[in-house]
Amino acid sequence: MNKYLFIIQLLFLYSYTSMCRQNTNINLQNAIDQIAQKPFYKHASLGISVRDLTNGELKASLDKDRMLMPASSLKLITTLIGCELLSPEFRFETNVSYDGVIENDGTLKGNIYIEGSGDPTLGSNRIPGNMDAETLFKQIVTDIRACGILCIEGNIIADESVFNSFPISPSWQWNDLGNYYAAGAWGLNVNENEYSIYYNRSGPIGSVSKIVYFEPFVPNLELSNEVTIDSSNTGDNSYIFGGPYYYGKRVVGTIPQGRNLYKIKGSLPDPPLYFAYRIFEELAKRDMGGHHFQTQYHPSNTKSARKKISSYLSPQLKTIVRYTNDYSINIYCESILKTLGFKKRNSGAGSDGIEVINAYLKAKGLDTAPLHMEDGSGLSSRNLMSPDFMAEFLQVYLAGKDIGSIVNMIPLAGERGTVKNILSQSKAKGNIWLKSGSMDKTLTYAGICKGASGRFTSFSVFLNASPAKKNKENKIELEKILEAIYRFS
Repeated sequence: MNKYLFIIQLLFLYSYTSMCRQNTNINLQNAIDQIAQKPFYKHASLGISVRDLTNGELKASLDKDRMLMPASSLKLITTLIGCELLSPEFRFETNVSYDGVIENDGTLKGNIYIEGSGDPTLGSNRIPGNMDAETLFKQIVTDIRACGILCIEGNIIADESVFNSFPISPSWQWNDLGNYYAAGAWGLNVNENEYSIYYNRSGPIGSVSKIVYFEPFVPNLELSNEVTIDSSNTGDNSYIFGGPYYYGKRVVGTIPQGRNLYKIKGSLPDPPLYFAYRIFEELAKRDMGGHHFQTQYHPSNTKSARKKISSYLSPQLKTIVRYTNDYSINIYCESILKTLGFKKRNSGAGSDGIEVINAYLKAKGLDTAPLHMEDGSGLSSRNLMSPDFMAEFLQVYLAGKDIGSIVNMIPLAGERGTVKNILSQSKAKGNIWLKSGSMDKTLTYAGICKGASGRFTSFSVFLNASPAKKNKENKIELEKILEAIYRFS
C-alpha cells in the first residue's frame, strides 16, 4: 500500500507543479492574444497598448500602431493638455458692459454688451453652484439696473467674437448637427446650447408622435415632425436635422411607446442671438427699453471704451474637465480646444487649438504621426489615433505629476460617469480610471490602471468595425480585456 500511495502522491505533485508552471506562464500578452482569437474579433479592428506608467515599458500590445477612430477617448488629450496649458484654476469670464453715456434720468445713450469668453458652462446648472439660464438672464438685467441704467436707447449685443464664427468641426456628420451633443462651441454659450422637444407617445406603434411643446421658446424655430412610435423597449432613435444658423429643423426616427411625455434634445441654431433675445425680453418686462437685439462676431476696435457692469466666472477648469470626461460633454471639450487657440495663438478656432496641442506633444518628445485630430471631442469620424500613441501620451503626461490630482479628472470604472456600470462586479472596480468613447460599431477605452500587483499602467483599447448590433455587446467583450489588464499588470 505504501508503494502505491507514494506513486499517487508523486503523480499529484507532478500535476500540481505542471499547473503552477502553466499559470506562471500566463501573462498579460498571452491573455490579450487569447481574447483576440475569439470569433467576435474576426472582422473587427482591435488595437491595444499597455505601458508601465513609471518607465514607459511596453507591457502588452495588439496591433498597437494601427490608426483607429478613438471616439470620445480623444477627450483625454484635449482636456489634460488644456488643464496644463491654461492651468487647473483657470476660469472663463463673461462680462456685461455698455458704451455711450448714462444721462441723469438713467437713460443709456448707447448699447448693452454681453461679452462672451467661450464659457461652455454659462447658464447650465449641471455643475453644482452654477447659475441656470433663467436665473442668469434675470440677474444680468438686475445688474444693469443696479448700474443706474433705467432706460436703454440702443441695442442689446451678444459679443461672440472671442471665437471664430464657425462653431462646429467641418467634418461632423450631417445627421448629428441638429442634436444636442453636436451643439458646437460659440463665443457666447447658454445652457450648453440646447433646447428640448416634448412628445406625446401614447399612440399605437407605427403612428406619428405629436409634439406637445418645446422649450425654451426660440424665435423663428420651425420643427417638421416625422417621428413615429416604436415598441416600449426600443429607446431613443430620433434625429434632428439642421445645422447652425438654420431654423427649419426636420425631426425623424422613432421614440419608444409610453404614457408620459418623451423628451429629446436639440442644438440651438444661434446661441448668442438667443442670449441677446432673452436679455432684450427681460428688459422689456421691466420697461427698460432697447431698440434691437443682435450678435457681434468680429472683434471691435472700440471694445476698450466699454464700461464694465458685472462679471460671471465659470467653475475652475479642473472641475469642468472632470465633468467633461465623466459625462462626455462635447461642447465643454470644444470650448477648451478653441480657448487654447485663443490664448496661445490669438485665434479662437478649433484648428488653432489643434496646432497648440500638436506643438505641446512634440515638445514632450512624442511623434505625432500616429495622431490626426479633426476636433477636440472625438465626435468626428475622421479623427484617427494609434492605441500606442494614447498609452504613451498618458505615460509621458503623468511623468512627475501627482497622480491623485490627475485621476480625479478621469472617471473611475464602476463608480462615476459613463463608465459607472462597467467592471462593477470585478476586483478591478476602483482601480481603473478611464475615458470611454462610443460611436456606431465603435467602442474605445483609455486611461490608467492600478493592477493587482500594485503597479500602475497606462493603456488604450480601441475597437472599430465591431460586428455587434448593440453597444452592450461591445462593453461585455472589452470588459474582459480591461479585467486582464488589471489581473496581469
